Amino acid sequence: MADKSKVGKQYSTPPWEVERCKIRELVRAIGDPNPIYVDKQAAIKEGYKDTPAPPTYITVPANWQSQTEQFMKDLSINYMMVVHGSEEYEYHKEIYPGDVLTGTTRVASIVEKESKSGKKMDVITIETEFRNQSGEKVLVARTTMIERK
Repeated sequence: MADKSKVGKQYSTPPWEVERCKIRELVRAIGDPNPIYVDKQAAIKEGYKDTPAPPTYITVPANWQSQTEQFMKDLSINYMMVVHGSEEYEYHKEIYPGDVLTGTTRVASIVEKESKSGKKMDVITIETEFRNQSGEKVLVARTTMIERK
């Protein structure tokens, strides 16, 4: 059962650099044919200053960070009872190769609900705000997890 006293608590993520090769790897893996992600001239022609990171790029480095286990432990969440609910992104600025991003993760809410079958569950919403090396907010990611009881 998630610890509701942790609502509002913040966690810092270590900085990480956006790498051009990692953007290319992701674009290949998801099969996105848009040349703006791999060809700088194509990106410039479309109004970008460089090859932008694709919209879901943030999920890759976020999962590289090994903080999930500690985060779950701190919230007293039973990892074996968690399912992914949703992922939502709010974009503020483009993310480019060479950007160094840092994130601040906040426990936005923990709400107890009842399933259609009458079983209780906690719906946990986590919000992470990412800023670039200039301190500009580039993205807010919201993750919803469901802990079955």
